Amino acid sequence: MSDAIPIHSLPKSPGKIPDLKIYRFKNSTVQNQEIPVSLPITPLPTDAPHRHTYYEMLFIEKGQGFHEIDFYSYPVQGAGLHFLTPGQVHLLHFSTPCQGFIVAFSEDFYSFYNPTAASLAQFPFFQPGRRQPIVALSDTECHYFHNLLENMVSDHLHDETDQAIIGRYLGLLLQKCGVLAKKEAKLLDSSSRSVPELVGRFQELVEKNFLEKHEVQQYATTLSVSPDYLSKIVKKCLGTSSQEYILDKLLLEAKRLLVFTNLSSKEIAYHIHIDDPSYFGRIFKRKTGLTPNEYRERVRKSAI
Repeated sequence: MSDAIPIHSLPKSPGKIPDLKIYRFKNSTVQNQEIPVSLPITPLPTDAPHRHTYYEMLFIEKGQGFHEIDFYSYPVQGAGLHFLTPGQVHLLHFSTPCQGFIVAFSEDFYSFYNPTAASLAQFPFFQPGRRQPIVALSDTECHYFHNLLENMVSDHLHDETDQAIIGRYLGLLLQKCGVLAKKEAKLLDSSSRSVPELVGRFQELVEKNFLEKHEVQQYATTLSVSPDYLSKIVKKCLGTSSQEYILDKLLLEAKRLLVFTNLSSKEIAYHIHIDDPSYFGRIFKRKTGLTPNEYRERVRKSAI
């Protein structure tokens, strides 16, 4: 095991908005399928823990296995949509051949071609703290997404296609996904309410800055509210204080590094910008009931 979790980025073309890429799954077959052979297979080792600097949507039409995302294992059983945000650690394991598409894209690509649409953080499956990473699909919904993505792939593979068309395909795709995700959320929890804009912006800021900014005051200043007000509304909506929310993000990153790298506890503390390793050990044990090394040993042992 190395001292770093593999991080994958999208290839960029000089002078262009960072590209959107579409791939086939590694164990997919093209016989008796409508997926173009010219569509490349994902070059990444998807069956080993890794993370991305970009967003990803997996459209799985057929296949069996599991998808592990940040220590949660989700079964893959037929048609569904799977969503990933930058920084999440995940791996895919298929026990049968998989059919579908992987759509990888940057936030810049989406917002450049969909300037008036909702931000990515407003979609339920990308929303920090309330992520709903899997959306099951009925046969009718699966057919809809297959047709939409088949057309998108066809244009994507054509050298002369205007990238604005691909960008709008992506916007339409995510809008439709958002409708289904909200419908599924209501079925799972009829009392679910939308998160106020302020709390959503706080979550988005924490997601992007938690390694460098650990204090509520820093986020409150950016959001032009007092720390007390921010803490009250976050507690009311999320059931946890602003400070604990930030701490949970830090400790999730620490857990990733403990399990998937050989970095020492002291090195991990410095990586998440905690200058006192003994303080890191204390808060880690307070939140998990285990020391960092005990956590590493227990989780790794359970994965064998």
